[in-house]
Amino acid sequence: MTKTSGTSTRRHASDEVERRLADALERLGHGLRSLAQRSAREHGLSPLQQQAVLALVRQPAARREVSALAAEFDVTSPTMSDAVAALERKGLVTRSPGLDGRRRLLSLTDAGQQVARELAPWDGPLLEAFARLPAPDRDTTLHSLLRVIADLQRQGVVSVARTCTTCRFFEPDAHADASAPHHCHLLRVPLPLADLRTDCSEHQPATD
Repeated sequence: MTKTSGTSTRRHASDEVERRLADALERLGHGLRSLAQRSAREHGLSPLQQQAVLALVRQPAARREVSALAAEFDVTSPTMSDAVAALERKGLVTRSPGLDGRRRLLSLTDAGQQVARELAPWDGPLLEAFARLPAPDRDTTLHSLLRVIADLQRQGVVSVARTCTTCRFFEPDAHADASAPHHCHLLRVPLPLADLRTDCSEHQPATD
């Protein structure tokens, strides 16, 4: 085999692995959508309404608005507004003026809080599958997925990502310790792979 043909074969093999990874993630996406649809249907909600309810549990006040939720889930503001209006009719969400008197902050009612608690384990089968992986595999998988998310955000494919790998305080490969190779300049500590965050409240977007 010539050097050129050997290089071509290795490139082809790499392309095949990349395609299989993409296919695997697509299958995971199908599975998650199925779980979300099933859980939402059991509570008389659409998947987007379910996402909104769960987001309002964990989001800080500054992000409990229609426009912020629309950006979070990559839908238009009118689409999210319709979902929120439906949740209001169901008695799960209320709106109140923001500090500026104009913005309408969203809050869950007591009934909404109860529904959120019932919805919380919607992705349990996936979490159980991850739990069966060896801890080092889980850490490496988290690290790899966050790197892919950061790359996709730089390409404009992912609009909102408050992950360590997209933050200006994150320095990759700053330490020789393979178990904690990265560094957070905000916390001033090494970052073990298992401690990488997917939604950090102190996140500041990287400029490059």
